[in-house]
Amino acid sequence: MAELPRGANAPLPWRRLAATVSCAVPVDVSALIVGADLKARADEDLVFYNAPEGAGVRWSQAAGGGQRLDLDLDAVPADAQAVLIVVSLTGPVSFGAVPPPQLQLAADNGTTLATFTVTGLGPEKALLGLELYRRGTGWKVRALGQGYAGGLAELLTAHGIEVDDPGEPMAPPPPGPGLGAPGGGAPPGPHGASPHEVGYAERCWLVWEDASRSLKAYRSATEHALDIRNDEVAGRVPRGRFDELMRAASDRLTADSSHLAAELTGAEAQAGAEVSPFAGPAWLTWQPRPDLAEGVLLGSLGVAELPALQVPLILRVPWRRGVWISRGTLPGDAAAYAWSLITRFLAAVPPGLVGLEVIDHAGLSGAGWLNGFDPVAVQGLLGGGVATGPAAGQRLRSLLDLVDLRGVGGDENETPAGLAPGPPVRLAVIMDAGAALDGEDAHHLLRLVEDGPLVGVPVLLVESDTPASESVRALRVRQACNNLPAATGTIADPWVGTDWTLTPDVLPDAGDGTRPPSLFAHVLGAHARAIASYG
Repeated sequence: MAELPRGANAPLPWRRLAATVSCAVPVDVSALIVGADLKARADEDLVFYNAPEGAGVRWSQAAGGGQRLDLDLDAVPADAQAVLIVVSLTGPVSFGAVPPPQLQLAADNGTTLATFTVTGLGPEKALLGLELYRRGTGWKVRALGQGYAGGLAELLTAHGIEVDDPGEPMAPPPPGPGLGAPGGGAPPGPHGASPHEVGYAERCWLVWEDASRSLKAYRSATEHALDIRNDEVAGRVPRGRFDELMRAASDRLTADSSHLAAELTGAEAQAGAEVSPFAGPAWLTWQPRPDLAEGVLLGSLGVAELPALQVPLILRVPWRRGVWISRGTLPGDAAAYAWSLITRFLAAVPPGLVGLEVIDHAGLSGAGWLNGFDPVAVQGLLGGGVATGPAAGQRLRSLLDLVDLRGVGGDENETPAGLAPGPPVRLAVIMDAGAALDGEDAHHLLRLVEDGPLVGVPVLLVESDTPASESVRALRVRQACNNLPAATGTIADPWVGTDWTLTPDVLPDAGDGTRPPSLFAHVLGAHARAIASYG
């Protein structure tokens, strides 16, 4: 059993649960099924004594006269992101006048999974107790403890439920056993898997999701507090409640931030060089991998309200979509970031798996230094060198022939005419992608981006010189890619749409991309030596 402090969260290894509340005075217990914005999707998403059945939630009268919510998380609709457990009082009494209520969350076999004692309450007559929310493919529980002095009507209105008469408290439930009271018989077994460790990349994504949801809840709470302040200024309510709500929201966010930062720190021991900053010690001992890594580090994510939390943004490998690097603030920013990602990509794969196919239609990206490496490496790992001018179009068409060959089940070791023999995976690097999309091979490039990554031809497009046009083809290419800023820029999280600032992690000597970074040369050389040692 875990006693959760306010703001803390814990995994839920079970899918069938029961939520109850202990309090010195009678309380009503209800549930809200909400989307990513913490708003109910419809009035039917409120489950309480007068509407005891919802999607994955059932209200009933518990033994001893209390109330109980039975939850089947597998039955919660896919477009619902969370279930909020709500506790409310009727009449003039507030939570500040009674001992703190305690929420209990148990598995359906009676095993207590978490408890939360909601302390520090004052004039509140309703509160959000627990949040059960999706986390990747699983679920977690968070202790909220956010109170509402306006009672249940104020809480429901803040979360998208229309209340006909906000001044009229809801009637108490009827006496006796309620609808859906659990019958006898042995409880079914657990529906969830036991908690297990996840990899570092997965951990970073889960922390980012938790932080995004916590930030969304904080912003929602502050919006509600601002509404209260307007009422205070207008003299409709006594002053002081706004300050209380803002302090509570800030305390919850700080607690969440500290918990998530500690979670990241505890997982750093799992991080290999490919997901570590270039300035970190992991690169000092890097050796070629015997297997495929989880992903590659793109940079760190931050947001103003969470100054102490920097979340690593990791792109999984193999790449299932193209990657587009936008033009940066300074000339050469995009190329420098591209060579940083290429270095990480090579570090994340075993030698002999990946080779580079660098295409520069205009020949102005400054990548010609690749041709100066050892001829064996140029021929075996670099596709014979950088393709420019007419050779760029030919290389692109040859890569499409490779994609088509694999699309019909051809031998992965078979090489079409125009491609140098090399590793099975070909990372196509399109320098000056804006110019390439304006040229006669633009339709070939679109096909490569859409079809290549799924058959072992991932694509990295670098907007290094010519800005990409707003043509339909250019927009389609970018829509098929993960879009990254070359310099500090904004990325929205995929769960609630919060904007985060991404600071790319770039090789310290990448410059403007016109000279070989030393770490790239080291990684490429290690691959070449390892391949040579295979005989």
